[in-house]
Amino acid sequence: MPASTTIEVKLSHDEIKIEPGGTAQLQVEIANASDQPDTIGLEVEGLDYEWVAIPVPTITLDAHARGTEKILLKIPRRSESAAGAYPFVVRARSLETGATAVAPVTLLVEPFAALSIELYPRRGVCSYWKPVSEFEVTVHNLGNTPLDVRLYANDPDDVGVYTFEREVLSLQAGASETVVLSAEPSRRAMVGRSQIASFTVTARCVDNAYVAVHTQGQLYTRPLVSPVTLSVLGLLLLALGVWAFTRPKPVEILEFAVEPSTIQQGGTAVLRWHVANASEISITPDIGVVKEAAGSRQVLPAQTTTYHLMARGRGGVAEKEVILTVLPAPEPPPPAILSFKAEPSQVTKGDPVILSWQVRNATKLLLSPLGELDPLLTSVRDTPALTTTYTLVAINSAGRKVEKKVTVKVRDPNALEVLEFKAEPAVITAGGTVTLRWRVQAASRVIIDNGVGEVAPQGETVVSPTQDTTYTLTAMNDAGEVVTKSVKVTVTTTPPVTTPPSVNPAPPGR
Repeated sequence: MPASTTIEVKLSHDEIKIEPGGTAQLQVEIANASDQPDTIGLEVEGLDYEWVAIPVPTITLDAHARGTEKILLKIPRRSESAAGAYPFVVRARSLETGATAVAPVTLLVEPFAALSIELYPRRGVCSYWKPVSEFEVTVHNLGNTPLDVRLYANDPDDVGVYTFEREVLSLQAGASETVVLSAEPSRRAMVGRSQIASFTVTARCVDNAYVAVHTQGQLYTRPLVSPVTLSVLGLLLLALGVWAFTRPKPVEILEFAVEPSTIQQGGTAVLRWHVANASEISITPDIGVVKEAAGSRQVLPAQTTTYHLMARGRGGVAEKEVILTVLPAPEPPPPAILSFKAEPSQVTKGDPVILSWQVRNATKLLLSPLGELDPLLTSVRDTPALTTTYTLVAINSAGRKVEKKVTVKVRDPNALEVLEFKAEPAVITAGGTVTLRWRVQAASRVIIDNGVGEVAPQGETVVSPTQDTTYTLTAMNDAGEVVTKSVKVTVTTTPPVTTPPSVNPAPPGR
């Protein structure tokens, strides 16, 4: 958007110098040249937002008034804050009209130099056969300008000689480089004492001697043979001679076995052992310490087990293991319900019933709805209040189940019920007769259709249907309840075929 003459911006500096890690303040004078009050916002364009802070980003000015605000600049002290000139602008924008005014300024980030140094490992070892120890020296340029760095290493007693892979390093801002430092003793001794030399590694800027860092390391130098080593060798030779004459016999496990090596669950096996030159013998698990050098134990593990024998003595320690495999026990035979019956199968309400059964291979019996039973029982007595289906469940030791059901019908003597209604015979030839028999309980009125009519609650009658006929008995009580039952009589045109009884022919001669 083009600048407007209604807003004017004036800065306290055209150029600001800051060393990374430092801060600077820029005064901003803002003028409202319009005839109306205005609210004006301040913005900085062209700089990293982390470098800029505007404490009061907006200012309200009356017509033709002026005001001053400040902008704080802080440059982080790190290598990413590169030295150089950073031109930027301060923009003032009217929040009422959108008019803007800008003022240019240059930020000069001054160079700074800083180094760090690392040594790995901190301690090196040199011996007669390995006279050179190598270290890694890593130098970091923590400043914001490139640096040429020279490396030095020395110890105050000149015990070692130190050589760098490269002595001068050129490091860009924020960069690091690792070189190898080789250290070796100034002289190698075959016999003498070990020495530890502390040495210093220095990294110094070539152009500015005041920019330098140091780190410490140690060089441990061992001779081929030390006086202590000579003394120890002599003592070892003497001890070897004594040991050769007095050494104890080694511990031996002559036998450690299990018989049989495979059993089924619930079976037993025998552990046998024979140990020589041992003062302590232990077998795990379960057995523990045993006193006999040769012996046996019977074991009964529930699962496959590894037995561990440990024998200790002056001659050392000996160990051996054997495995006893335990196979699962064979699956038990399935349960079976040979019979399950109720006597009688139909009772009057209040009368008992005897439930009896025969089962095989069962360790648990469940009788619903009565519950769990003793597996040794073969019968139980119950008095059902209503028609009940009893379920017998037989379970073996493996949890396998089998079940059988029986139903007991319970008759209520006070309930309306057709106890019997039948036709004899149910099939006749045309012109034949049929006897209808019935027995009804608690009925005030009984009717049979198809011409029979109202009858007594119990009785029989003879009918002669001319065609297939279904007779329906309807019973009613004083409460208005109604029950029915039907029988069918089939009428054929030809008499049913009957097979005469067979007669054995008389033998000849009779």
